[in-house]
Amino acid sequence: MTRLGVGSALLGAVLIALGWLADWPAIAAAGLGVAILVVGSVLSVGRRPRLEISRQVEPARVQKGTPAVAVVYVRNLALRAQPPLVLEQRLGDVPVRVAIPRIRRLADHAGTYRLPTDRRGSFELGPIEVVRADPFGLCRRVQTLGTTEHIAVHPRIVALSRPPAGRSRNLEGPSSDLSPQGSVAFHRIREYAPGDDVRRVHWPSTAHRGQLMVRHLVDTAQAFTVVLLDQRPLLYSPETFEEAVDVAASAAAAMSGGTAPVQLRTTGGERLGGPNQRDARTIVDFLTTVSPDERGSLTEQASMLTRDRGGSVLVVITGRLEVETVPTLIRLRRRFDRLLLASLVPDPQPAPLYAGLRIMVGATADEIANAWRSEAIGW
Repeated sequence: MTRLGVGSALLGAVLIALGWLADWPAIAAAGLGVAILVVGSVLSVGRRPRLEISRQVEPARVQKGTPAVAVVYVRNLALRAQPPLVLEQRLGDVPVRVAIPRIRRLADHAGTYRLPTDRRGSFELGPIEVVRADPFGLCRRVQTLGTTEHIAVHPRIVALSRPPAGRSRNLEGPSSDLSPQGSVAFHRIREYAPGDDVRRVHWPSTAHRGQLMVRHLVDTAQAFTVVLLDQRPLLYSPETFEEAVDVAASAAAAMSGGTAPVQLRTTGGERLGGPNQRDARTIVDFLTTVSPDERGSLTEQASMLTRDRGGSVLVVITGRLEVETVPTLIRLRRRFDRLLLASLVPDPQPAPLYAGLRIMVGATADEIANAWRSEAIGW
C-alpha cells in the first residue's frame, strides 16, 4: 500500500469513528466509502500475475549515444487474460519503464524498447519488476522476475586520420628487444626457437655454442603510438573530461587500425597495450570505466617516456594546458617522430605555437577531430 493508500485508510477510520461518536451519519458514510475504496484497491492488486519473463540486450557493447535495445518476452501462464501492466528496471541508477498490453491466456508477447546510452560506463540492467497499481494510486504491488544483464557503453569514437609511419630509425641504440621482429635490422644472436627461419641460422655461433643459434632481426621503422591521457580533475570540467576520454579512445582506435601497435598511458600510472598489441579493444574497454585521478602529472609520465622505447607518434590528451609542461614534452622529439597534444577546455582559444609540438584546442571531441584534420594537411 502506498503512502496515499495508508493515509486514505486512516482517514476513513477517523471519519467513521467521528461520525459514530458525534452521531453524524453523513460523516460516517463518507468514512465508510473511503474504507471501501481502499479495500477495493487492495483486492485489485492482490492477485499475483502468473508470468514468465525473459530479456535480451542487443548489443551488449555499444558506443556512447549508439542505440541499444532490450527485447522482453512475456508469457501469460494463467487461464485468464492478463490486463495491461508496466515493467520497470534500472540501468545503473536510471529507471527504465515499458508498458505491456493485454495478453490473452496462455499467450506470449514480445516487446522492444530502447536503453539509455548517453552515459559512458559499465552498467547492470537490473531484474524486471512487474508493477500493478490501482487507478487511484492507493495501492501498488511489485513482483521481481527475470535476471540481471550487463551492458558496456564505450567512449564515442570520432574519425581521426593516422599520420605516416615516419622515418626508419633506431630508438635505443642500434635496436631493442622491444622492437617488433622483422627483416630490417640485425639486433643480436640468440638461441633457435621453433618457427624460426632456418636461413637465419648463424653457423659460426652454432659451432661455438654447440646448439643452433640464429640472427634476431627487428623492424625499427614500424609505427608505434603512445596515447597519454591526463586524468587530473583540476584541469577539466565534468563535460570536457568525458570529451577527453572520447579523444583518447578515438586516437587509440585510429592509430592502431588493427595493424599497428598502440599503448595507452595515464597520469594515474596505468599502462595498457604496447609494442606487440595491435588491437585497441582492451584500451577502449579500460576507458569505458576510467575516472578522474589526482595522482601523477604529465611531467612525470614524460620523464618515464624518455627512458622507454619511444615510437612514431605520441598523442597527449589533457584539459587546460599547463605551459610549464611543454618543454618536457618537446624533449620527447628525440623519441617520437610526431608529438600531438589535444587540449579540451570549455572556452577554447587559438592554439599556441611551439616548434616540434602540434597543439589542438577544442571543447568537444568533434572540435578536436576538426583541428586534427587541419593538422594532418601538413603531415
